[in-house]
Amino acid sequence: MRYAVLGTGMVGHTLADKLIAMGHEVRMGARDGDNPKAVDWAEGKGPGAGHGSYADVSEWAERIVFAVNGAKLLDVAVAATKEATADKTIIDVTNPLDTSNGMPPTLVPEMSNTTSAGEQLQLKLPDARVVKTLNTMNHLLMVDPGRLSGSHDVFLCGDDEAAKADVIGMLSEFGWDDPIDLGPLAAARGMEGLMPFWLRMWGVVGSADFNYKIVRN
Repeated sequence: MRYAVLGTGMVGHTLADKLIAMGHEVRMGARDGDNPKAVDWAEGKGPGAGHGSYADVSEWAERIVFAVNGAKLLDVAVAATKEATADKTIIDVTNPLDTSNGMPPTLVPEMSNTTSAGEQLQLKLPDARVVKTLNTMNHLLMVDPGRLSGSHDVFLCGDDEAAKADVIGMLSEFGWDDPIDLGPLAAARGMEGLMPFWLRMWGVVGSADFNYKIVRN
């Protein structure tokens, strides 16, 4: 499978590393096609790795991971272009956090409550198939659920059933046995709304190695 990972931060590197280690072809995307972080990553990962602009790697890929600053998500969507992302599964792992007033951050008002980053991304890229997942946990846990003892949960949502099946397959490769499908993409409002709580809990726990577990009869 050909994956484009948009974003050169910790989350982007973690996901790109995992995908390339599983044998997928991966290109890391940035606004500048010669972004030094993306170039360094690609040069260190062998012939299956590459880099380029958001649009170039999206055009090349079969699946596209948005792992960028959530507050800048829509700018990246425009740069990736409708044409390059059409008919492709998009995996959105972002949270629309506003850090302009210090820490802890709040959710960007225009991308929360009555909408979400995931929904706004779908509106920007109407011919793509957006699935929200992995945004409720630390980036290391995203690709290695075994970091924690016992069972715990990952969530996803999206409006396209085939795209969700694609993402469930990817999550299974990461080690997630039973993802919880929350239904249509509007459920991203709740998933993203967990992040302010998660950040507060991080302060209490003192480590980012924790996750949610839904206990049912």
